[in-house]
Amino acid sequence: MIIYKKQKKAMKILLIHPPWSEVYGNYKSASKIGNAYPPLGLCYLSSVAEAAGHEVRIVDAEMEGKDIPAIISEVLAFQPDLMGITATTSIAHVAACLAEATKKQLPDLPILFGGPHCTAILENSIRECRSFDFGLYGEADSSFPQFLDILHDPQRFESVPGLLYWDGTGMLRKNSAPEMETDLDRLPFPDRGKLELDNYKWSVPGKGIQRFTTIMTGRGCPFRCIFCSAHTVFGRKVRDRDVECVLDELEHCVRDHGIRHFSFIDDTLTLKHDRVRSLCRGIRERKLDITWEGWTRANTVDREILSEMKSAGFVRISFGIETANPEILTLIKKGVPLESYKTAYDTAKALGIETRGSIILGMPGETSKTAMETLKFSKNLKGCDQIYINIATPYP
Repeated sequence: MIIYKKQKKAMKILLIHPPWSEVYGNYKSASKIGNAYPPLGLCYLSSVAEAAGHEVRIVDAEMEGKDIPAIISEVLAFQPDLMGITATTSIAHVAACLAEATKKQLPDLPILFGGPHCTAILENSIRECRSFDFGLYGEADSSFPQFLDILHDPQRFESVPGLLYWDGTGMLRKNSAPEMETDLDRLPFPDRGKLELDNYKWSVPGKGIQRFTTIMTGRGCPFRCIFCSAHTVFGRKVRDRDVECVLDELEHCVRDHGIRHFSFIDDTLTLKHDRVRSLCRGIRERKLDITWEGWTRANTVDREILSEMKSAGFVRISFGIETANPEILTLIKKGVPLESYKTAYDTAKALGIETRGSIILGMPGETSKTAMETLKFSKNLKGCDQIYINIATPYP
């Protein structure tokens, strides 16, 4: 585990995940059914900040039912020394509105912007809203505590990797990118205790509605699908955590938070079968009595590995089908043969594992004919329980 230097002046830090359901319009109420994930990134930042001696509070506004005025009330009550906001591109405008409203009440409060949108478009994310005093892009496990150390020393701003900031002349500066953390086992576990954990419930096969959380066993994805931005933040090199460290985190969640269902959010959960077998063996040996699920590629599973996972409490698997048109499949660089889906779904279903799939309509080259081709293909996947239909949306 990283030993973070204790800061000379402990600060109060408020980290905020803005409300997001409004972007779904008429589907606002339905959107929470499949998107109620805890903000794991903020939980990681909370852990590293507290390890450096600071006091942190997290507001997951959507799941706490807080709009911008309610968040402002929280800010005024807490009186933080720093406010951090994370956002994807689809809710970057909400983050900007929140920053602007905060500045009207507390003009001297430093506001830091981060997350996928900031990482994707860098300086422009700060230019879009002058109420953001700083931006922090890329993986921030190390750069965030470094930033906290120099927050009140402008002469040292240029020393923090991944920092976007306004200099004394009013120019926007971008520091070099932070290095990817190569030893993920050095990081403290995400600080889930800062969340209202009863807000995160999930329908679990055979168990009903259960408290759940997300967990990652590694970062990075080696594949090159053109519609995915995972590499923007975590890169293409896969960096694995030690399986024992993952098991320790699972055990910590069960013991300290009463969480018994886990959604593994690795980009390809079954990329390395030896690691998956070790994980399953550890779950059984530690008698964790948990259920878990995840998503992966259809050509990275077989009956043997799915049976192993099932024996360790695995209950649901999701595959990204995307399209059934061969030309579009080639164009989007998915790299999964269509025949793999039928085999994978039938195998999982025969083992009693619930199955899900997602498709994307509107990819480059899409026509009404190719869209119907994909819909027909999905309908004929008898081993697939649920299909999620997405509309391709280009982002920066």
